Amino acid sequence: MQLKKLSNDNHEEVMSLFEDDKLYYYFLIDGLIKNNYQGDFKVFGEYQENQLVSILVNNFNNITYFSKTDRDISIYKNLLKELTYSKLSGPSSLMQKFTPYVDVKENTLSYLGVVKNISASRKLMEPIKIIETEDEISMQYDLLLSTNEFSKSLPKEKKEYVRLEYKRLKDTSDRTVFLEVNEEMVSSCSTIMEDKNSAIVIGVVTNPKFRNKGYGTEVLIGLFQILLEEGKYPYLFYNNPAARSVYQKIGMTEVCEWRVITI
Repeated sequence: MQLKKLSNDNHEEVMSLFEDDKLYYYFLIDGLIKNNYQGDFKVFGEYQENQLVSILVNNFNNITYFSKTDRDISIYKNLLKELTYSKLSGPSSLMQKFTPYVDVKENTLSYLGVVKNISASRKLMEPIKIIETEDEISMQYDLLLSTNEFSKSLPKEKKEYVRLEYKRLKDTSDRTVFLEVNEEMVSSCSTIMEDKNSAIVIGVVTNPKFRNKGYGTEVLIGLFQILLEEGKYPYLFYNNPAARSVYQKIGMTEVCEWRVITI
């Protein structure tokens, strides 16, 4: 058994390791390619008989591990002491193997899903719009403020939220889509980490006054259509049974149980 720091020269080996599971992890693979296996993306590989059998990725204060088979991960034990990270995340059964080697403060479970095809159609005539202006971001602030789920995490000043969100949307490839009824934003959802083949979908929110009318489903279908037409697979992380049901009805494939270990 041998442990080796990987570079872009090893990319084909990494892709071979993922094999048919590539589609489930493009959000990770895109990051490796974009960062050229350097800087914020440090990648290490375990070799057995000159064959890459597992990888450990240290990216943005996080550690992720992948292997096609059930392996002992003790080869990474000493490496864990040298890297900088505050959490470990990945497929539940794989990440559980790391708990003996780190000081666990929190160990939470959710699910990872991907949308390959959409199995539902939009039912409303109102268009799905993409946020482009500060006025639209201001409307989104009001939408978020109307909910218990998001209001507590907002800046107290709307002006500050507008400034930060406008900068995020301008400086990245991420986007937020929304549905407007009678000049009021009733539902929205966003992407983060948009890349060549992938985008993570977050922040699905509907004004409590307009819930149970299908507006959340409408913005999701609209965003999924936009992404898939651009060749990007939408990825979702969730632990809410109601959200899971909605995602599956739209066409999401559940990939695996996802574990996040905070240290």
